[in-house]
Amino acid sequence: MDNNELNTETKILEAANSIFMLYGYHGTTLQQIAVKANVHKSAIHYYFRSKEKLYSKVIKLLFDNILKTDSNKIANLEIIGKQKWFLNTELYNNQICFERTLKELYLNDWDKKLNEIRGLFKI
Repeated sequence: MDNNELNTETKILEAANSIFMLYGYHGTTLQQIAVKANVHKSAIHYYFRSKEKLYSKVIKLLFDNILKTDSNKIANLEIIGKQKWFLNTELYNNQICFERTLKELYLNDWDKKLNEIRGLFKI
C-alpha cells in the first residue's frame, strides 16, 4: 500500500470516527463521512466495503482505546469522556447493531466485552 492509499484510508477512518461520534450509526451517512474526509464516497466502499464495516472498525478502535487506558494516566480526559458517551449512547440507541458488531469483532467473548462496556457505565 502506498502512502496516498494509507492517507486516504486514515482520512476516512478519522472522518468516520468524528461523524459517528456526533450522530451515531443511524444518523450518519457515507456522504457526510466522504465530505469530512474530502474523498469521493466510492473510496469508502473501496477501503471499507460498507457503512457497517466502517462502523465496526470505529467501534473496535474506541473500545480498545477505552479499555486499555488507565484513567489515572489519561492525557486527555475529555476525549475519553466523549468516547465513553458515544459507546453508552450506541448501546442504548442502537443496541441490536452494536451487539452484532461486538459479536463480529469478538467471536468468543463478545458477551464479556459487552459486560465490560456496561461496567464502565454501571448499567
